[in-house]
Amino acid sequence: MTVDPVHIYGPRFSNFVRSVMLVCEEKEIAYTVGFEVDGSNIAFKGEQHLKWHPFGKIPVLLEGKLALPETASICRYLDEDKQLQPHQNSQVHAQHDALCALISIDIDKILVRDYLLEFAFPKGENNSIRFDVVKEVQPKAAAIFAIIEQVLQQETALTSKDFTIADALLAPMLHYISCLPTGFDLITDYPKVEQYLANVMARPSCQKVLTAKEF
Repeated sequence: MTVDPVHIYGPRFSNFVRSVMLVCEEKEIAYTVGFEVDGSNIAFKGEQHLKWHPFGKIPVLLEGKLALPETASICRYLDEDKQLQPHQNSQVHAQHDALCALISIDIDKILVRDYLLEFAFPKGENNSIRFDVVKEVQPKAAAIFAIIEQVLQQETALTSKDFTIADALLAPMLHYISCLPTGFDLITDYPKVEQYLANVMARPSCQKVLTAKEF
């Protein structure tokens, strides 16, 4: 990696952009964020973006001639010395990798795409929140919290004293959920999740990156 700042293509409010920002903060890697690249605005899902990511997703990491898509892959690339990945043995490393996949695929799908985004980008009349849609999805979101609660009871990367890529992927999601109105934040119903979020929010990186939503 070069000594020049890496650029994270995408908006600061994206939970996955924030995951990469957290890794950069933890690794003390200089970075910039946004849709402007080298003085030019790169349109979301425009021609250049689709060259970087054929499905037009964010973030994309830009470093020199490298354009790297997919959040977990970006995080692993930035963590070249594996400081943020358990490496006691191959099994522990693989378990962490699997946990990252569960968070970035399945947990993100329910908590962010299906639940949180209705608050962030309401699709109701006059941009109002469709609370019927939210209430329909809420049991699925609660089931995800129950799964996270179970994971926290086990010896996994999430319960270690060291911050990992799995933490960087999960923390922005949980922080956003915790900011929802009473009755929809879910956090207080799951004490282990609530304590976990409090623990990660004590880290300087999380205090800097996980701010109030910037929509």
